[in-house]
Amino acid sequence: AIQVYHRALEISPDDASTHNNLGNALKQQGRLERAIQAYHRATEINPDYVKAYNNLGLALQKQGELEEAVQAYHRALEISSNDANIYNNLGNVLQEQGKLELAIQAYRCATEINPNYPQAYNNLGNIFRQQDRSEEAIQAYQQAIGIDAGDAEAHGNLGNLLRELGRLEPAIQAYRKVLSINPNTVATHYMLAKTKEHGSYDHEVCAMEALLENPSITNLEKVDLYFALGKAFEDLTMYERAFNFFSIGNKTIRGTIEYDISQDEDFFKRLMNTFSKPLLDRYSGCGFDDDTPIFILGMPRSGTSLVEQILSSHNKVYGAGELYDLQQVILTSNPKGTHHKFPDHLDQLNRNEFAQLGINYVERLRRYSHHAYHIIDKIPANFLYIGMIKLILPNAKVIHCQRNPIDTCLSCFKNRFALGHRFSYNLQELGKYYQLYKQLMSHWNDVLPDYIFHFQYEDLIADQEKQTRLLLEYCGLEWEESCLLFHQTERLVRTMSSLQVRRPLYSDSVGLWRKYEGQLQLLISMLTATE
Repeated sequence: AIQVYHRALEISPDDASTHNNLGNALKQQGRLERAIQAYHRATEINPDYVKAYNNLGLALQKQGELEEAVQAYHRALEISSNDANIYNNLGNVLQEQGKLELAIQAYRCATEINPNYPQAYNNLGNIFRQQDRSEEAIQAYQQAIGIDAGDAEAHGNLGNLLRELGRLEPAIQAYRKVLSINPNTVATHYMLAKTKEHGSYDHEVCAMEALLENPSITNLEKVDLYFALGKAFEDLTMYERAFNFFSIGNKTIRGTIEYDISQDEDFFKRLMNTFSKPLLDRYSGCGFDDDTPIFILGMPRSGTSLVEQILSSHNKVYGAGELYDLQQVILTSNPKGTHHKFPDHLDQLNRNEFAQLGINYVERLRRYSHHAYHIIDKIPANFLYIGMIKLILPNAKVIHCQRNPIDTCLSCFKNRFALGHRFSYNLQELGKYYQLYKQLMSHWNDVLPDYIFHFQYEDLIADQEKQTRLLLEYCGLEWEESCLLFHQTERLVRTMSSLQVRRPLYSDSVGLWRKYEGQLQLLISMLTATE
């Protein structure tokens, strides 16, 4: 097609339509720079060419040139202000820029022009979900489905939101609706398997097994199926088959990523060398004295989501979930002109700079809630930064979640993480990483005695009220009965534990590793050496 358009342009070089079509053909091949040039030429020849401006916007957005894409859409709308499709495209790029309110306005314009536009309602739902405006998101998804009952994407998005809210039965129905529209949607098979309790070896398990044999399924999709089938067979107490699927899933992912645990060893060593007692004493009291943040941290799968749900059930606490703000603030702490990576540059910071980092962090945190007395940042890997937290936010609360080491590592191995956690896809590397984590936590306890509140998952299971009281007392919060009834608190939970925090406390997962004892001997010996 591209050659045909080039020949046509040799005959008629000023044909805007041909330049636009050439752009489309180039864009389809991923040749975005050339496509953008073709669209520009089309709009130079015909400055009122709405389609070319819209296509230009799409190509620029794909290229990551977001501001230029916005300008292209605005130009298209100046010429034709009644085009719902362009408003929807504009909304997409504004959403990518994080300009959520402007994106909402654009999507609303799209639905006003065309009330039967399911994609725009679906996009609205996605933004409302991002903003924790759950009921509005549900309504938007339902409007999309009302227009097109076969909109699998809207059913899937609705299912994910309902799951995050703990409304599991309607979520399961939504997932089943997706699969009735497209039985090969692997992501939905995965979400359904993670949401339902498998009481029997049913047609949904068989469908996943059959999909593994489907030649159109990618290796990445197979990974989802391996973990989903592992979960299904664990529910069915068929532990050997479950472990087999978990192992294949982990091995497949491990084969696609580069990871060298010696780099983690080096980083942990540098943290312990840098955050010495003399350094912490020297900068003591120099941070920002705000006590808004509560950090909940530890190994992944150690009970952090549960502790967040308990505390978020208190009327003075807002659980913001897994945030990357602390890491981003720390990354900005490198003094200009230095090439040292964190933490090697710390001795070049002055006392005011530590305070400023604390202020920057709290400002970012306040975006999640303007009114809550405390805001929770629950990213487990913040255990790496406890020394830095102490320096920039000396009055922050730090809660370290612990659980039986073998149960913790097994739970990591059984779950496919969305990103990071590269150490978790091989049992030996997982065991080694756990040893590093224990060494670092021991270091923090030595250099920051009495600073960290250690919370043991099994103690909570054994005596919920006592441990909940201790937790609230540490945070300076008065007793509220709602913290015992945490499973009734409806808030969005986007972590892997979104289902577990919807149930009253249960002991099923305590000692679950014994079901897999035969397969975990190497891990057990490594972890026993750590204790």
